[in-house]
Amino acid sequence: MAQTELEKTAEAGLFAVDPELCIACDACCQDFPEIFYMGGDQKAHTLDDQQATLYNARTVVDICPTSAIGFSGELPPAELTVELEEVPGWEAEFARWKGLPEDKVERDRRYGRDYKVETEKGWIEITLNLPTRVPAVRDRFRYGAPAEMPEYNVHVYRQGAKVALTAWVPRLSPSDKQDAKVLKAKILALTHTSSSFPGRFTTEWEFPNADIVGMRHRFDAHGQVRILAFTDQAAMDAHQWESHFITEKCTSCSICERVCPTNAISSGERYFIDPSLCINCSVCGVYCPFDAIDDNMEVTVQKIKPKQVPKARVDEALCTGCEFCVDVCPFEALEMRGLVDAGEYSLPQTSQIAAVIDKNCVSCKLCEQVCIKDAIDVPRPHQFEDIGMSFMSYLTDEH
Repeated sequence: MAQTELEKTAEAGLFAVDPELCIACDACCQDFPEIFYMGGDQKAHTLDDQQATLYNARTVVDICPTSAIGFSGELPPAELTVELEEVPGWEAEFARWKGLPEDKVERDRRYGRDYKVETEKGWIEITLNLPTRVPAVRDRFRYGAPAEMPEYNVHVYRQGAKVALTAWVPRLSPSDKQDAKVLKAKILALTHTSSSFPGRFTTEWEFPNADIVGMRHRFDAHGQVRILAFTDQAAMDAHQWESHFITEKCTSCSICERVCPTNAISSGERYFIDPSLCINCSVCGVYCPFDAIDDNMEVTVQKIKPKQVPKARVDEALCTGCEFCVDVCPFEALEMRGLVDAGEYSLPQTSQIAAVIDKNCVSCKLCEQVCIKDAIDVPRPHQFEDIGMSFMSYLTDEH
């Protein structure tokens, strides 16, 4: 009988990958390129000349969220590579929390139990909430770990009629800056030391009677994961999310927040777009320097260099001076200016028309949407059919 990859490496003292468990998350390949590579089959593999002695074996094995990495030798304790220092007087702060009842909702979230499943026409929707608070275990106070939970890593995948989500506390990476290493090390020091704080979890949902044709998901900055398991191809092809979305590429630079015309974006470790306020105008993505914003069709919005962002244009022959555009602009980029000769136009006489203040205009297209005379346009290449309807809904929904 031919030896498996795991059996062969057991003789050599090396790492191996179980292809049945690998979910192609690419974590091992990114963090340990001297050992792993991503193959054409979308599975991680070990290099023929893997340099297994470069890293602590436990650290390498623990990077995999699905335990797909095997090691033939004895695994040593994990090596955090960061020395944690005790906080002076931590005992007093811990005493204030010791004995208080545990937050059951947060405990359930650390095990992947806070979720709901709803069946819609054409898809099954799963909404799962990840932890937001670090449990008040002793070492949280001892090492000065934050009370707010850092953003988990998440992987969503499907095997036949089974949908699965694996989430794990971020591991240390050789590419991390020192501040990030210290933060991650403090949190990792708490995992597995308490029965209520596992370092990772996997939640599975089986739908034996559903013919799943595909999936989409979003993992937002508030720790909520929405998974859509489509049972109808037409529904999947026609599906649009409610709003634009800020991805894990976000660096919290704040540019999107400043240019959003409806104040739909709020700050945090990663910025967040409120679906109830977003009008899908794409101006956040136009200005984002990191390609971190997807539109409601899951297409990354193409950024435009600031000096090349187009400005609104007013057709003086069509403008009737109604001032709607001036009233709606949140950036004071429009003003009314008097006409030297109002009679030169065939429209009803008016003594003033709208004018654009270029330095204030962010290309959000709100003025274009409210102008009933089609006198204003923003020649921006990012055009979306539903912008007008979304904005009118925004105006009428008690905002």
